[in-house]
Amino acid sequence: MQKTAIEYLTHTWNPIAMRCTGISDGCLNCWHLRTADRLGCNEGLPLDERKALIGEGPFILRERELSAPLRARKPAVIGVQFMGDLFHEAVPDQFIYEATRVMRHSLASMHTFLLLTKRLQKMLRLSNLYDELPNVWSGLTVCNQQEADEKIPIFLKVPGKKFLSIEPMLSEIDLTWTYDEMNHRGDGVTQFERIPFGIDAVILGAETGPGARPMHPDWVRSVRDQCAAAGVPFFFKGWGEWIPIEEMGTVRYEKNKTKSRIIDMEMHDDLPWRAAL
Repeated sequence: MQKTAIEYLTHTWNPIAMRCTGISDGCLNCWHLRTADRLGCNEGLPLDERKALIGEGPFILRERELSAPLRARKPAVIGVQFMGDLFHEAVPDQFIYEATRVMRHSLASMHTFLLLTKRLQKMLRLSNLYDELPNVWSGLTVCNQQEADEKIPIFLKVPGKKFLSIEPMLSEIDLTWTYDEMNHRGDGVTQFERIPFGIDAVILGAETGPGARPMHPDWVRSVRDQCAAAGVPFFFKGWGEWIPIEEMGTVRYEKNKTKSRIIDMEMHDDLPWRAAL
């Protein structure tokens, strides 16, 4: 396990050496692929892992990394296989079984595990491996309205605690469903518009890295307000490579030889963020 700068986690845990493949508009500038390219050149890693990372070999279950959560001494919030997608088509079911077996271990009960995917059908099929565990959350990534409309109805069938990750946010997204739509009453009752029951938290952030696409502040405010109306915890991760003009005076930079990087900024009162998990 590795400590991480992802604000809503304390660690990432990547028991599988893999190279993900894009299935969404949000995958265009994927940071995982850039990191995989870099690690694939690291001669300190086993050859089979390096081949998996650059797409020249099968995915590899990393045996020592698999047991890492059991060696942790303090409770952690752990992102599972954020270097890729645990439910990728090429990940053998046995690998997922082994990962969930670790999550079931008594030594892992103090941790919170976050599973995040774009591949809902496989998550739904295998969710019985972990669905009764109170310390495991299932997560869905969407980046635009089309993805939200297509995937959220399937996501609601996944049992247990669920969070939505809107990252990178590439368009305005309306998450509200009407009371009539959620209950299939057919009587025209539409006054109770809200985020669907079963979405327990929402995380939102902009794109980062080379070629990052900007995110409009009004898109963020809209989702924040939808969450507030529904009583759903909302976590704003950040503006990515772009920020609104009105935020420019609140930014602090870290400079090195190649770039200036935003390392923190004060959020205005009209756009608060809070821990969702």
